[in-house]
Amino acid sequence: MQFVTSLLIDLINSKTNNMEYKIISSRSPEELTRKVNEQLNEGWKLVGGHSVVEIHRQNRYSGMQHMDTRIEVEYSQSIVREVKLNTIEVDVAFYHPNDDETIKVYDEEGMREEFEYKLSNLIKQN
Repeated sequence: MQFVTSLLIDLINSKTNNMEYKIISSRSPEELTRKVNEQLNEGWKLVGGHSVVEIHRQNRYSGMQHMDTRIEVEYSQSIVREVKLNTIEVDVAFYHPNDDETIKVYDEEGMREEFEYKLSNLIKQN
């Protein structure tokens, strides 16, 4: 379980702003399967295996005689999906005049052109 947890944390930290994390739970394996399949169809991905946790235990007696034990369990599965951000990313461009690396001059025109190019492509796609 520790390995899965650290793997999940590494996965989320690698794209913190672009990942959404959710835990699906259910009282039966069939219900969990149905819920997981719905989420997979919506672009979610499984993280690790499923878990089964005992959430309630009740020993039943008749007088002093133990008759049986009722155990309720919960099934769960962790899932993640990439979230598309409504942003246009543009590389920061600069140059060093006269090869003087102590001075940075930002290429505002080049960055603006890159932004406008990406924006026009985005508009064409929609």
